[in-house]
Amino acid sequence: MISLLVHLILFVSVFDIYFTSPIIHGMKQIDLPVQVPASRLVLFVADGLRADKFYELDEKGETRSPFLRNVVMNSGSWGVSHTRVPTESRPGHVALIAGFYEDVSAILKGWKENPIEFDSVFNKSRNTWAWGSPDILPMFARGENMSHVHIDCYRGDTQSFAGDDSSLLDEWVFDKVEKFFKLAETNKTLGGQLKEKNTVFFLHLLGIDTNGHSHYPMSKEYLDNIRKVDKGVEQVVDLFNQFYKDRKTAYVFTADHGMTDWGSHGAGLASETLTPLVVWGAGAEKHNDLQMPLNDESIKTTRSWGLDPSNRRDVNQADIAPLMSSLVGSPIPVNSVGELPIEYLSMDSKSKSQLLHGNAQQLSEQFIVKMESIKNKTFTFSPFPKLSHSEIIDMNRKVTAFINQEKYEVANELSRKLSKLSLEGMSYFHTYHRTILYISIVLSFIGWIVEAVLMLIHQVDFISSQAKKLEPLTPKQKFHVLSLLFAAGGIFTSLRIFVLDLPPSYHLYCTLPICIWYHIFTQRYTIQAGMMYILSKSFFVQKIALYTTVSVIAMLALVFSFFFRYILTVELLVFGVAIFKTPLPYKTKRYWATVCTFAAVFPMLPTVGRAPNSFLVFGGGLMGGILSWSLLALSWVLPLLTTTNTNGRLVAIFACHITVYILISLSYDAVFCVMFCMLLHCWIQCHIHSQNKHILLPNIDNQTTDSSPRYHLIQLNRQFPSLSTIRIAYMFLFFIVLAFFGVGNIASINSFDVKVVLPFLTKFNHLVMGLLLAYKVLLPYLLVACTLCCIAVVSRTNLQQLCYAVVIVSDVMGMHFFFLVQDSGSWLDIGTSISHYVICMSMVLSVLIFLAAAKFLT
Repeated sequence: MISLLVHLILFVSVFDIYFTSPIIHGMKQIDLPVQVPASRLVLFVADGLRADKFYELDEKGETRSPFLRNVVMNSGSWGVSHTRVPTESRPGHVALIAGFYEDVSAILKGWKENPIEFDSVFNKSRNTWAWGSPDILPMFARGENMSHVHIDCYRGDTQSFAGDDSSLLDEWVFDKVEKFFKLAETNKTLGGQLKEKNTVFFLHLLGIDTNGHSHYPMSKEYLDNIRKVDKGVEQVVDLFNQFYKDRKTAYVFTADHGMTDWGSHGAGLASETLTPLVVWGAGAEKHNDLQMPLNDESIKTTRSWGLDPSNRRDVNQADIAPLMSSLVGSPIPVNSVGELPIEYLSMDSKSKSQLLHGNAQQLSEQFIVKMESIKNKTFTFSPFPKLSHSEIIDMNRKVTAFINQEKYEVANELSRKLSKLSLEGMSYFHTYHRTILYISIVLSFIGWIVEAVLMLIHQVDFISSQAKKLEPLTPKQKFHVLSLLFAAGGIFTSLRIFVLDLPPSYHLYCTLPICIWYHIFTQRYTIQAGMMYILSKSFFVQKIALYTTVSVIAMLALVFSFFFRYILTVELLVFGVAIFKTPLPYKTKRYWATVCTFAAVFPMLPTVGRAPNSFLVFGGGLMGGILSWSLLALSWVLPLLTTTNTNGRLVAIFACHITVYILISLSYDAVFCVMFCMLLHCWIQCHIHSQNKHILLPNIDNQTTDSSPRYHLIQLNRQFPSLSTIRIAYMFLFFIVLAFFGVGNIASINSFDVKVVLPFLTKFNHLVMGLLLAYKVLLPYLLVACTLCCIAVVSRTNLQQLCYAVVIVSDVMGMHFFFLVQDSGSWLDIGTSISHYVICMSMVLSVLIFLAAAKFLT
C-alpha cells in the first residue's frame, strides 16, 4: 500500500511541476480607448474541423464551403489557427474565448466543471447568447455575475456515435438561431437587448467532430457536414443582415481542434493542431498582400488549396480572444496570453496602435502581479533579468509618446516587444519554484529505488538474520542524532512552504524524500549486513556486475522500445532463437519460437485505430460471443468457478478476459490479444518444463482446493536473488511494454478510436468511454500479472523478490522519462514526452494493483 501511494505521488507530480494553472488573480482591467465599428460579434466554432479539409478543393476542383470561400477570396481575412496540446474541446474553447491555455489538471476534472473561475470574452460582453453542446456551453455560463450569458443546449444523449448523421446537431443550432430572431421581432424586451452594443453570439457546431469520430475525416459524412455548416453560416449571416440592417456585425469562424485521419484527436499532429480562421464583417480587414512569414511547407500547402500564401495570416489559438475583444470593443480577458493580430483589423493606424498598446498593458499587468506575488512570498528573490516594473512604466510612456507623435510603426514594435517580454517573464515566474519540486521528486525516485533494493535483499534469510544481530539490543542505543536532523528537516520544509504560501501539494512532494531517506537510514543495519555478505563471497562481485550489466542492457532496450516499436520485434526474434540454447524439450522450444515469430509481426504493423478491419476482429473473436456488458462482469467470476489447477485456471482467465478485449477491438488488436495470450501460456510452459517434469508440484499438475502449499512453496526460496529472478522480472516488464506498444494504441492519446466502445454504448459519455478505453489498455496487465503469479509457483521463486525487482527497473525507467518530460518545443514532442512518463508510471501502479487482483483470480 505504501509503495502504491508513493508511486501515485510520483505519477501526479509531473503535472504539478510542468502543468500548473496559469491563471493569475488581482489584475486591474485595461479598458481600450478606441471606438470600434462593430456593435456585435458572432463566433462560429466548427468542432473538430481540420484546416486542410476546410480550405482544400474537392476531387472536382470545387470548394466545399462556397460562402466562406467567397469571404476568404473577397471580403475578409483568413489564416490558420495553431492550437496546443491537448487538442481537446474544452482546452480549445478556453483558449479561443478566454485567451489562455488551460492546465492539464483542469482538463482531468471534466468538461462540465470549472476548477478555477476565469475571465472570458463572454464575461466582458453586455449580453451573450450561445447555442450548442451541453459539454461546452455551461462552463462559460458559470460563476458570479453571469446572468447576462444565456445558453441553449440540446440533450447530451443526442450526441451519438452509432453511425447516425451528426450534422443534425448543427441543424439544431441553426434552427434555434432562426427561431430566436423570429421571437425577437415580436418580443420588445429581447429586441431591445439585441440592439445594445458589445453583444456576443456563440454557435457551437459539434456535427463535424462527431461525424469525424464515427466516419473519419475522409468520409462523405464529414465532408458533407462541412458543406452543411457553410450553408448554415450563410443563413445566419442573412438573418443578422435582415434583423440589424446596419452592417455593424463582426464574424469569426474557426475550430477548437482538428482530427487525425483515423478519427481521433488529443495530441500534436498537424492534422489536430491546424484549424481554419476566417474573420469578416465590421472592423475586419479585407485580404491583401501582407507577405506574412511562412515556412516552405506552409507555402506549398496553401498553394495546393488554390489560395495565395501572401494573404494567409497565421495566429496562435489564444490570439483569437484579444482579436474578438478588439472587434467588439470590450476589454481583453484579464488572464489572456494572446497577442493581438492587428493584421485582421480594418482601422486607422492610430486605433491599431492603441489596441496593440492596450494588449501589451494587459499582458504586462499579469507580469507585474505575478512578479509581486512571488517577491512577497520569497526570502531570496531573483528578478526576471529582461524586464522590471520600472522598465514597463518607461516602455508604456514611450509607446504613448510615439502614438501622440504619430510614429505608429515604432510604437507598434515597442508594444510587441513589451508583450513578448511580459509573456517570457510570466513563464519565468510561473516556473519559479519548479527547481524545488524537481529536486524533491528526483530524490524521491532515487530513495525509493534504494528502498526497493533493501527490501529485495531483506528477503534473504542470512542477511535479515545478520541485520538483527547487528542491531543494538537496547532501545536507547537506537536513538541517533540523525533522527533529529531528519525531523528538523521535515519541519523546516513544511514551515518554509507555509510561509511562502505555496500550494498544499508542495508539502507532500518536499517531505516525501525526507520520509523515504529516513526510513532508509533506519535500515542501515540491513545495508551493513548486505555489504558484509557480498564481501564475504568474492564471486558475488562478478555476479552483481553481471546482473547490473544485464539489467542496464535490458532496461535500455525497454526504454528505446517506447520510441522505436521495432525493437520489440527484434527482442521477440532473439527470444525465439535463444530458446534453442536451453535444455527444454524440443516441442516446447518449437512452440515458443513459433509464437515469438508470429508475435514479432505486430510491432511492425501500423498503429491500431488508423486502419480498422472488421475481418480481423471477427477472426480474433471466434471464441467469444457478443454479450458485451454481461461478459464484462462474468470475466471476473467465471475463472473462479473453474479448476484450481494452475495451468487450467490460467487458461480460463485468458479465455474469459480475452472476450472482453476483443469486444473493444477494431482491427488486428483482436488477433494480437489471442497471440499475446498464447505467448504468456508458452512462457509458463517453458518454466514448467524447466523444472523436474517427473515431480508433481502442488496446484500445477494436481487439482486441489488447498491453496496454502502454493504460497508455502514461494516462501521456500529466500536466497540471494538469482539471474533467473532478474530474467523473470525483465520478461514480465517486456510483456507489459509489448501489451502497450504491440498494437501501438497507447503511444499517444490520439491513437484511440471512439468506435471501440460501440459494443457497450453509442451515446456520448466522457467518463464511461474513458473507463472502457482504460480497461482495454490495462487488461493485458492483469493477464501478465496472473502469469507471473503462476510462474512464481512453478519456478519456486520468491514472488516478493520478483515484485521488488520489477519496481526497481520500472522506477529507473520512470526517472529516465521524468528527465525527458518537456513543456516547450513542438506540441507533438510535448505530448509524446508526457505520454511516455505516464505510461511508465502507470506500469508500476498497475503492477501493484493487478498483482493483488491476480492473486484473487489465481
